[in-house]
Amino acid sequence: MRVKSIRANNYRPFKKLDETKLNSLSVLIGKNDSGKSSILRALQSFLSDKPLQKSDLHYGANVDEDIIIEVSFISLPKKIQFESRVNTTFEEENLVDRYCNLRIRKTYNSRDNFKPKVELIVQDFDGSNYFGLVNKKEEELNGICDSLSIDLSKFGRNVTNKIKRKKIREKALEGKIPLKECPLELEKKVWSIVNKSLPTLDLFETDTKLGVNETTFQNKFNHIISKVTKSTDRWARDYFKKQIETSLQKEVNSIFEYFKRHDPDFKSFSVESTFSWDKAVKFDIIGEDRFAVKKSIDERGSGIRRLLMVSFFQYMAETKHADGSLIFGIEEPENSLHPGLQRELYESFAKIAKAGHQIIITSHSPVFAGSADLESLTLIVRNLGIAKAKQSSNFNALEIAEELGVQPSDQITSFKACIFVEGMNDTEFFNTIASKMKSAGIISEDFKDKDIGFIIHGGDNLKHFVEANALSKLSKKFGVIIDSDKEYFDHKIPQRKLNWKSKCESKGGKFFILRKREIENYIYPAVIKRELHKDDEYDDFSDMKKIFGPNVYKLIEKMNIDEIKNMGYYEDDTGSPHSELTEIIIDLLDLV
Repeated sequence: MRVKSIRANNYRPFKKLDETKLNSLSVLIGKNDSGKSSILRALQSFLSDKPLQKSDLHYGANVDEDIIIEVSFISLPKKIQFESRVNTTFEEENLVDRYCNLRIRKTYNSRDNFKPKVELIVQDFDGSNYFGLVNKKEEELNGICDSLSIDLSKFGRNVTNKIKRKKIREKALEGKIPLKECPLELEKKVWSIVNKSLPTLDLFETDTKLGVNETTFQNKFNHIISKVTKSTDRWARDYFKKQIETSLQKEVNSIFEYFKRHDPDFKSFSVESTFSWDKAVKFDIIGEDRFAVKKSIDERGSGIRRLLMVSFFQYMAETKHADGSLIFGIEEPENSLHPGLQRELYESFAKIAKAGHQIIITSHSPVFAGSADLESLTLIVRNLGIAKAKQSSNFNALEIAEELGVQPSDQITSFKACIFVEGMNDTEFFNTIASKMKSAGIISEDFKDKDIGFIIHGGDNLKHFVEANALSKLSKKFGVIIDSDKEYFDHKIPQRKLNWKSKCESKGGKFFILRKREIENYIYPAVIKRELHKDDEYDDFSDMKKIFGPNVYKLIEKMNIDEIKNMGYYEDDTGSPHSELTEIIIDLLDLV
């Protein structure tokens, strides 16, 4: 089970947090103190089922207003038991909303010391005889069955409450009882069963909370301690201690193999265990460096502790510890790590997410922002003390860059080669074409495979030329794609664009001016007609966004490779045929 989305009212900086979707790997970005961590704290409080504090109430709310946190879950368990040895599902019991998500709302009221009132938002049959049947005890179900003339005799002693609920719902269908979506407060025992099925959240807070001695680190090794404890006689403490230390050392050695890639100054890690026989075992990691200095990793600098975190997550991604279903909330993992290690850490997070876990990161690093898919990014902005969350439908890459204080030059070192484009739409457009070419077997690797990054320069301004000079100094290969902005066939391309092309090519860059007006003019007519149901007249130089809307470029996703080739078709002065878009992609991929 994982979190699909979260909503909140009156929680910390959020007067209203609209539905914010969270993927298996999500990155919450924004300036310091924008409210990123508050989303993780909301999830942590929600899943712990504990009361909130007065300080959690939004500063602009009245003292008697409620705090509401609502979380939707997907990938629901295939079975749950509300009665002994009888399997059922959330869907069968009408405990999901109209989208088949498990949607739980917790309301925290100041008059009740901010203890949570728990409700499920469910789509269920209307009417007291049919609604919330999972809450009803056996006597109540029997009474409803009698009133609806439901004969249960054929089931004999095998009749279960689940069967009774099923037969009552069948009666609701026969009677055409309408469905409605509304809150359902679960009976205490039922909620306890639902609550146990929810995922747990491990929260890795900022720097000072990432030590070896922290619970989130120690807990990952409890299975080793538990296994050895069960297999050892209680009186054999020395043997017990040795067994645990040997097993822990073996695991720590695995982490060290990753660690030494990043810092060759260390010769080894060794485990020193602390035993308290009436409590859980706690252990430390002692790092011996090349100067023979032995010291706890927790006593080393913040950079070393962050390197241990990188190694720890790589270890989790590639070992048996990556199975199961957990949520990892990680605050600002980029601290004290250079961009190369940040990318390596992000790749480890991706592996953990692929194994079934969920990773939610808060960050103001352009590396994490640039590594994530646009759909996995949430931009948190704060204005006059009120935070808001923006997702891909209502922000663009330029806004992210401005919010993080990022310039194109900050991203240059993140890629093996760079392609400058005028907007986020261009990035999505050309990445989609490359992906379709790869699927069609025209190319074997796309831009992501070759670590070629798109950078938005915002137009042919002086800043770009500075960036181009920086690229030359860094020996970085680059390309540029710009619109022609031609309004008709014989419309001359502005001299400033031709000068720009000449200057970039003199610095070794590849420069493409589109033959048509802009990317939207390469959308196949039949796709526009089929998807938008419009027959407006246009040509290669029409203002497509004005005619069909700003998102018409997204129809590239609906085009097949033949349609892409067709829309880029032209003949040169010798009469030789060309496919403009595919040739641009192939030429740019040759940068690496």
